[in-house]
Amino acid sequence: MSRIKTDMLTVPEANIHYEVRGAGPVLLMIHGGCGDADVFQEVADHLADQYTVVTYDRRGHSRSKLTNPAEDYRIEAHSDDAHRLLAALTDEPAYVFGSSSGAVIGLDLTMRYPGQVRVLIPHEPPLLDLLHGDERLQAKTIMEDLIADHRKLGLFPAFIKFTSSIGLRDDDGPSPSSPPSDEQKERMIANMEYFMAKEAPGVLGYAFKLEQLQTALSHSTAQVRPAVGSASRHYFPARSAQGLAERLEVDIAEFPENHIGYQVQPKSFAERLKEVLSSLG
Repeated sequence: MSRIKTDMLTVPEANIHYEVRGAGPVLLMIHGGCGDADVFQEVADHLADQYTVVTYDRRGHSRSKLTNPAEDYRIEAHSDDAHRLLAALTDEPAYVFGSSSGAVIGLDLTMRYPGQVRVLIPHEPPLLDLLHGDERLQAKTIMEDLIADHRKLGLFPAFIKFTSSIGLRDDDGPSPSSPPSDEQKERMIANMEYFMAKEAPGVLGYAFKLEQLQTALSHSTAQVRPAVGSASRHYFPARSAQGLAERLEVDIAEFPENHIGYQVQPKSFAERLKEVLSSLG
């Protein structure tokens, strides 16, 4: 395991906990809903031989406290945090990997600050605007049901129903390679509450601007390579990634396992990420 440097960055209305390990070009990893820097702990260790890996708790998650806990969730605020974190750590364009809502944040970062991004790998971004017809309606229903079920049924029943809808509750399927500690469990429960009360409505209400992304890419050297898990191709976040690849006219990158493949098979996932990044320069 590589040595980890931990620090805090003050941003508007929040303090961001972040961790840095390894050496080489900067690779920023943006976690999805319910997570924090720890979800990338093992995969980051496997990446640290080639990259300066930066992981962090997004605002409102775990150790990154909000000045105003009632603050509404805005993708733009989260991508601004990523922008400020990169600016504090490097003057060079960085590699960026974002998963789930973290992938949406990575796309917004690339649209608004393309000069900071060398390559973005958006892994299964839950963007309804990238779906067509019935798929879009079904995905919208899943997200709206999550929000409604949270209010009616409570935290855990709503979360279990939602994770089943994106392929994460198969009892015979793979699970994270390292069980969380009691402290991590407490943080995840708080993050789950934040996800259902704030983040899910925020992602659902986010207006993705494909034309703005295409313009940003055409006027910069930034590259985007959407990614899916090999076991989750039929679920809507992976279908959104496929839709993005089609619109950008690029190949899609396949990674091991499901929506949280970086936790299920961290070593294989890291090796695949190295391959994809090295192929893009």
